[in-house]
Amino acid sequence: MPTFLLTNTPLKGMLFLFVFLLYPARGYAGTLNDTWSNIDRTLSVFDPVGENVSQPLEKAVPALTFKGFFRQWSDINVHGSQQAGFRDKDFRFLQLQNLLEVELHYQLTDSIEITSVNHFLYDGAYNWQDSRGLYAPRFSETARHYHQLERIVREFFVSYRSHNFDISVGKQQISWGKMDGRFIDMINPMDVRESVQLEASDYEYRRLPTWMANATYFWGANSLQLLYIPNFEQERLPALGSPWYPPSVAPSDAIFKKRKRPSAGDFGDHEYGARLDISMDPLTWGLIYFYAWNDNPNFFITGADTSGSALRPILTPRHTRLHHIGVTGDYASSWSGVPLVGDLPFVMRIEGLLSTNVKFADAHRQQAALTGGDTNGYVNRDTLRAAVALELALPENTTFILQPSLFTTFGWRKNLVSSGFGGATAGNEWNLLPVVHLERPFRFTRDRLRASLTVFPFLGGPGDSYEGTKSKMVVSYKFSRFITGRLIYTSYDGGGHRSSFGQYEKWDNIGWELSYEF
Repeated sequence: MPTFLLTNTPLKGMLFLFVFLLYPARGYAGTLNDTWSNIDRTLSVFDPVGENVSQPLEKAVPALTFKGFFRQWSDINVHGSQQAGFRDKDFRFLQLQNLLEVELHYQLTDSIEITSVNHFLYDGAYNWQDSRGLYAPRFSETARHYHQLERIVREFFVSYRSHNFDISVGKQQISWGKMDGRFIDMINPMDVRESVQLEASDYEYRRLPTWMANATYFWGANSLQLLYIPNFEQERLPALGSPWYPPSVAPSDAIFKKRKRPSAGDFGDHEYGARLDISMDPLTWGLIYFYAWNDNPNFFITGADTSGSALRPILTPRHTRLHHIGVTGDYASSWSGVPLVGDLPFVMRIEGLLSTNVKFADAHRQQAALTGGDTNGYVNRDTLRAAVALELALPENTTFILQPSLFTTFGWRKNLVSSGFGGATAGNEWNLLPVVHLERPFRFTRDRLRASLTVFPFLGGPGDSYEGTKSKMVVSYKFSRFITGRLIYTSYDGGGHRSSFGQYEKWDNIGWELSYEF
């Protein structure tokens, strides 16, 4: 057993609970007491929005569908206030987020539908605790709550659907990829305000929808999808002064110029994508291509300020063009005669994305740029990010997933001092994340109680050979078809103070989520 499991007291408690829940619960599935039965019956029909809003509204407007959810996320840091890297970590709540989603569908005709998805978010972490280290709303009020129309109106599009052709025009999100992590899922940028805490299960709510035309032609079980995206949207990283802003980032005295973003009014700035999916049961495979902008800008050195005692670089943020070529595949089958199991269904998945002309900061070129050389401090490299996942359907409805994930930079050399889209972290030529996931429901609760464990070891080379391990334990309970609760423990262990997971060593946290869907 890893050393950190033996020394981390909160983690040992959660691990004990997890093992206890995984152990067959014979003899514990007796009759619930009257109190719990009454609570359970009350919760099973508790749907105030459905009864008082959705049903009356849909009855008054038969062509309208009204639904949504309210979700409360809270994470509490288990470490005390202290200096962590360059952060004054004098806060305990990493988030107190409240998100209301209101989704409306209006069936204009049998083939035409209008969809509107709206988000209203408020994070009380900035107001419900006294902290000097949390000042992100000074720079962006979006860190605290959605106050701009572009964030409130999340999706708004018109769709036309026929037997073999679909088209949607408007603000929307496209979900490509089924892996834990983002490999071919890169059409929409992401709001990664939670940094390494962001989970694949939250991508649906963290993607940033963009204005586009999305058309798909079907023949049999095959399809061809084409995308035209005139509106560029950049990725939203953790803001300075937010709970998850990286503690390894030192304050900078550089001079930053205004960022120039791609324009919707310039035809040459638009993005294009295509995806072909072929079904050859039990195998399905697909090819993708995306001509796009890098969602994160590169900070090019465009001069130096010599007026003071120290040389200050002048940095100009610019987004650069990338070509993405990807592949995906799914193979579903079953092994028979497996000892102790019998028939063992499995699914094998692969996803890979090759990106060309990715910009990486080069130490030699940056030095030359600061002294007036004819360079901007960057070089071009190709990158590959790929994953293979094996999912097993074990007895007792237990799911086991093993997913080795690789990130590599072609043509790597030691003087590359930054990471780039799809490549390894700074200082490394490659990174490997052999993700392991185990999840099981419990029959004595009619599968309403579930427990899961996910471990993310982060390896690399030749620089930081070990960047730490993230471990996540979740116990969830479905109180009704409307209400679900989750208890979560997340830990970050090992690695250096500047590594991907290691820098968050003092960010171990216990969280809960309560979701009401209507």
